[in-house]
Amino acid sequence: MATIGFSLVVNVLVAGFFGVTLAFGLSRVVPNADAVFGPDSPSRRILACLYLAIAAVSVVALVDPQKRVPIVLVLFPLQIFYKVLTVFVVTDRRNPVPWSNLAISVLHAASLWIALGRPGLAE
Repeated sequence: MATIGFSLVVNVLVAGFFGVTLAFGLSRVVPNADAVFGPDSPSRRILACLYLAIAAVSVVALVDPQKRVPIVLVLFPLQIFYKVLTVFVVTDRRNPVPWSNLAISVLHAASLWIALGRPGLAE
């Protein structure tokens, strides 16, 4: 389950970092935040709340092994779906968010494969 744990840690680090950065307007920490995520606005803060929720649920999955697989079976498909959608919906092909979302989706898809007990994928 190392791959699943790695996916959850990526969620905590990436979603947690950007959630805090966007929620609290810490654009000095990420100088390009406005260029990438748009100006500080209610919609950006709603996105921050989504990121913080993903990070928080991932922490729960990391600290409670009993809840890990049930959380992963809901969280990762949702993340994969919304992250892949961003590639089609965000029209600025130079925006790094959809491409990083796609990379994280591949990681989560591998973790989901493992969580579902599929053979043939080494950890």
